[in-house]
Amino acid sequence: MKLKNFLQQSQKVTTLSSEKTSVSSQQEASKTYTESNNTLKSKLSPSWTRYLLLLTGSGLLLGGLTIYLVSYVYPEWQYRQRYLETDNAHVTSDVNPVTTHVSGIVAEIRFNDNQMVSPGMVLVKLDKSNYELSLAQAKTSLELAKQQAALAREKISKILVDIPESQPVPKNKNAQIEERALIKKRTLQAQVLNQQKRLNEQQYKIALATFTQKQIEVKKAELELNYTDIVTAVGGIVGNKNVLVGQQVVPGQTLLSIMQPRPWVIAYFPEKQLEKIQPGQKVKIAVSAFANRQFQGKVDSIAFMPEDNLTSNSASSNSLHEIPVKIVFDGSSIQGYESRFHPGMSAIVKVETK
Repeated sequence: MKLKNFLQQSQKVTTLSSEKTSVSSQQEASKTYTESNNTLKSKLSPSWTRYLLLLTGSGLLLGGLTIYLVSYVYPEWQYRQRYLETDNAHVTSDVNPVTTHVSGIVAEIRFNDNQMVSPGMVLVKLDKSNYELSLAQAKTSLELAKQQAALAREKISKILVDIPESQPVPKNKNAQIEERALIKKRTLQAQVLNQQKRLNEQQYKIALATFTQKQIEVKKAELELNYTDIVTAVGGIVGNKNVLVGQQVVPGQTLLSIMQPRPWVIAYFPEKQLEKIQPGQKVKIAVSAFANRQFQGKVDSIAFMPEDNLTSNSASSNSLHEIPVKIVFDGSSIQGYESRFHPGMSAIVKVETK
């Protein structure tokens, strides 16, 4: 038992001695590092220290700038060398107004808003009763004029002008007198008949002119009757409806509009960039209404724009203008979207110049 206690105490003394030795070694190492640091600092002058700091900072700045140039500036420069881009662009299309040629009361409307229609389709029907009556009257007048022309022609054919022929002069004096009187009488009759014939011919010409005029009136009445069915000459999407059943319409009034399903884009570029834009160049088109779809097209032409409508980059009258460029879609690119485009939709275009 005594031996065991002795061994335990010896072990504790040994452990305590080892810990003190370890702490003493750490303190000596720390003291040595601090002395070395102080020695290095004492050897370096303040100006040399600032120089090292400045050199290190400059290196870091230069490295960061190089990374920025390589990562952002150079790709952007390459992009601008290849593409011209503008967000000042919009979709447009041909819009045909549908008007009425005759006045009347709207009897029927055969279309709905935003409906796709085809050429020749009847969109609005007007009341026909007045125009049917006018056509019937015109046909009656034409038949009467036809009969009058026929009668005038018959009068011409019934008049036969008998012009007396010269006869041998008889030797008997009394016979000569009688012959002269007969010739005079027949000459006067021929003159009267000839005058009547010319009058009848003139009446026939008037009757023919009247007949022709009545034919024109019939055609006009037929045309006006046909105009009561208002049809579209082009296909497209119906919009701008401005007509109701029972409404009185007048000639020239616009009842609706037809937007043709062949859209294109008008994009505005600064005039200094036009040198790089040529017809046929490929174009990428992004329409805001279809954010997940990119369309393809090509430059068609530099669009005409009146001088008063040219947009300017600043308020100065001497500043550069933005000139419209017409860009057409590739047919396959907008397949299925033709009826979904509407004039005025904003777009972003990228013209590939190289």
